[in-house]
Amino acid sequence: MYDHNQTLIPDSFMALHSAHGRPLLSRQDTEARFEICEDLALHAAAFLASRHQEGDDSDEALRRCRTGLAAEPAVVSAAEADWVIERVAELQEWPRPDWLGGSGTEAGR
Repeated sequence: MYDHNQTLIPDSFMALHSAHGRPLLSRQDTEARFEICEDLALHAAAFLASRHQEGDDSDEALRRCRTGLAAEPAVVSAAEADWVIERVAELQEWPRPDWLGGSGTEAGR
């Protein structure tokens, strides 16, 4: 049954939590993980937008953000942190960092 209140989760995020096309988490858990990551990306993008205007290099800003996401206690997995960074770059209309792991899929919706 279709739930009209379901969150639309991008394929790039679903790929983080699936293997061979099958989900590894429940829909509810996947939605919760996505909401955490999307919120992190939106807040980081807003913060970095103000810092970038002050002259910070976008690549360095994304590296520092990625380092912060990996700090213990980590709230997100390494793959989710990469997704967040890719999403931040997309929101800022910055190029995807070359150093970022993964396949380079679009992070956005």
